[in-house]
Amino acid sequence: MSVDDRLNMETVLQHAALASSTCTGRTLGEDRDPLWEAGRKPIPREAEEPIVKLDSSIPHIPVRVVTEPSLPCFPDADAINASIVKRELADEAKKSVRLQLNALKERQETFRLKRESLQQEVERHSEQLNQKALREQKKNQLIEEAEKLTRAQLEEQQREQLEMRHNTNSKLHKLAVEGVSRCQQRFRKKYEGIAKLLLSLDRETVQVCAEHNKQLKELGQQFDQLVSTVAAGKMEQSEFLRSLIKAEQCCKSLQQVEQDIIRQLAEFSQLIQQQLKLEAAKKLEEERQRQLEEEKRRQQQEKEEMEARQKQAEAAKEKATAPPAPAAAPAPAPTPTLAVAPSESTTTNVHPERLQFYNDVIALYQGKVDSVKPLQTEESLKQYRTGCQRAINLPLNAISAVSPQHLSNSFEKLYNFFAGQPVKVLNGTSITINDHPLARDYCMLLMAKKFVSQTDTAISSNPQAAFPFASVIATFWKLMPDFGKVFLAYLYKESPFLVPYVIPQQPGQAPEAYLKTIGYRLSDNNELEKPDSYLKRQTGIARLYAAVIITPGRKADGPEHCFGLEEGWRWLAHVVHVKPLPDVSATLIMEILQTLGFELWRTYGKQFVKLLLFIQNHYLPQLAVYDEGGPKTRLEMLLAKFLRERQIPQAVGVLPPGFW
Repeated sequence: MSVDDRLNMETVLQHAALASSTCTGRTLGEDRDPLWEAGRKPIPREAEEPIVKLDSSIPHIPVRVVTEPSLPCFPDADAINASIVKRELADEAKKSVRLQLNALKERQETFRLKRESLQQEVERHSEQLNQKALREQKKNQLIEEAEKLTRAQLEEQQREQLEMRHNTNSKLHKLAVEGVSRCQQRFRKKYEGIAKLLLSLDRETVQVCAEHNKQLKELGQQFDQLVSTVAAGKMEQSEFLRSLIKAEQCCKSLQQVEQDIIRQLAEFSQLIQQQLKLEAAKKLEEERQRQLEEEKRRQQQEKEEMEARQKQAEAAKEKATAPPAPAAAPAPAPTPTLAVAPSESTTTNVHPERLQFYNDVIALYQGKVDSVKPLQTEESLKQYRTGCQRAINLPLNAISAVSPQHLSNSFEKLYNFFAGQPVKVLNGTSITINDHPLARDYCMLLMAKKFVSQTDTAISSNPQAAFPFASVIATFWKLMPDFGKVFLAYLYKESPFLVPYVIPQQPGQAPEAYLKTIGYRLSDNNELEKPDSYLKRQTGIARLYAAVIITPGRKADGPEHCFGLEEGWRWLAHVVHVKPLPDVSATLIMEILQTLGFELWRTYGKQFVKLLLFIQNHYLPQLAVYDEGGPKTRLEMLLAKFLRERQIPQAVGVLPPGFW
C-alpha cells in the first residue's frame, strides 16, 4: 500500500471515528448526511481541530479532527476497525465517567445523609437540652409555687391553730371561771358556816379549835388567790384544769376542816360532859357525905335522947335503926335529871297509821314478787330475763342532770320499753315487755330495785346525783302508780326507819338476824357489815327518799306530785314520837333536814320552827339517853345553826321546775 493510500485510510478512519462519536446512525454504506442527535448541532467542517465534550461534570477527552480535503476514497478495514476501537474506547470512557459520576454521587449522597443525620442528631440533642432546660424551669417554677402554697398553708394552719388555741383558752377560761365560781359559792357558804359556828362558841371552846381556825384562814387566803388568778385569765391550758382541781381540793380541805372541827368539838363536848359527870358524881359523893354526917349527928342526938329518956330506949333504938334507909337511897344524879324521861308516846316502835301504810306497801310488793316467780325460775327464760335486765340497766345507769335532753333520752328509753317497743339485746335479736305476761311486773320490780341500789353507789358519794334519779322516779310514779309503792317497799326493806318503824327484836332472836331485819347486810363471807358502812348507806337512802319528795317529774306529765312535801312533814312529826336508835335516828333526821329543810320552812313557816324547837328541847334530851355519839352532836350543832340563822339553805343540785 502506498503512502497516499495509507493517508486516505487514516482520513477515512478519522471520519468514521468522528461520525461514530457525533451520531447514532450508520457510518458505513452510502455517503449520506449523518443522523444527528436531538439538541446537538453539526460540527462545521471548516472548523479545525474541534474539541467535543462528553459531559460538563467530568473531564472530557478532546478529539482532534484533522480536516483534510475530502479525497475520494473507499473505506478500509483497518480504518473501520480503528473507528470501532475508538468508538469502544469512547464507550468505555463514557462508562468509566458514568461510574465515577455514580460513585461520586453515591459519596455525595452518603455524605449528605451523614450530614443530615449528624444535623438531626445535633438538633435532637439541642432539642433535648432545650426540653431539659424547660423541664428544669418548669420544675423550679413548680417548686417555687409549691413552696409558696406550703408557706401559705403553714401560715393558714398557724393562724387556725392560734385561733383554735385562743378559742380553747377562752372556753377553758370560761369553764374554769364557772367551775371555780361554783366552788367559790360552796366554799363561801361552808366557810361562813364554819366562821359563824366558831363565833358562836365561847372563848374557851375557840381556844380548842385554834389550829383549825388557822387552817381555815390559810384556806381562805389560798382560795382568794386562786379566784384572782383565774379571773385574770393569764394561764396556760393545763393551768385552767389545775385551777379547777385546786378549787375542788380547797373545798374538800375545807370540808375536812369542818369535820375536824365538829369532831374536836364533839370530843370537847364529850370531855365537858365527862367533867360534868365527874363533877356531878363528886357533888353526889359530897351530898352523900353530908347526909352521912347529918345522919351521924342525928344518931348522936338520938343516942343522947335515949340516954336522957331511958324509958323510951326501945323507941330510940328503933328510931336509930330507921335512918339507914334514906342513906341507902341517895339523891338522883344531876345528869339524868337534865333529860326528860321517855314518855309513853316516845317508847312506841311505830305509829298505827304508818304501820298500816307500811303493811299495805309490803303486801303489794310481796304479791308481785310471788306472781313473777314462774318467770324468775324458768330456765328456758334465762336469756329473756337477761335481755330485760339489759334494757333497764343501760338507760338507768346513764341518768344524770347533764342536760334536759340527756335526762329525757334516758327516761324515754325506759318508758318506751314499758310501752311495748322492741329493744335489741346482745345476740342481735329484739325483745319486748309483751313477750311474757309476767314481764311487766318483773321489770317493774327490777327497775325499783335498781333505783334503790343507786343509793349504795352513786348517791352516797355524790348527794347531787339523787335529784335526776328522783325526777325519773316521780315521773314513773305518776304514769305507773304501782311502781311508786314497789319503790317505797324496797326503800322500807333497806331502811324501815323511813316509815318510821323501829322493828323490835323478837324474844330469842339472834343479834345478826335482828340486824338484818333493820337493814344490815351480810357479805359473801357471811360477815356483818360495819356500822360506818351501814350509816353511809342509810344516808344515801334518806337522800333519795327526800329528793323524791321535793323533786318534780317531767312537766309533760302534769304538775301533780304523788309523794309530796307533806310526807316529809309527816315523817318528822312521827319520828320524834318513835323510840330513838343510837346513831341512826340522828343521822336520818339530819339528812332529811338538810335536804327538805328549805322547802319545809318556806311552806310551813312558824309551825316548822316549832317542830325544830321541839326536836331541840325535847327530842334531843330523850335521844341523849340512848345516843352519845358523833351523829347526835352534829345534829345538835345543825339545829343550833338553823335556829340561830333563822334559815336553812337549799340543798345543792335540786332540779328547777320544768327542767325537762
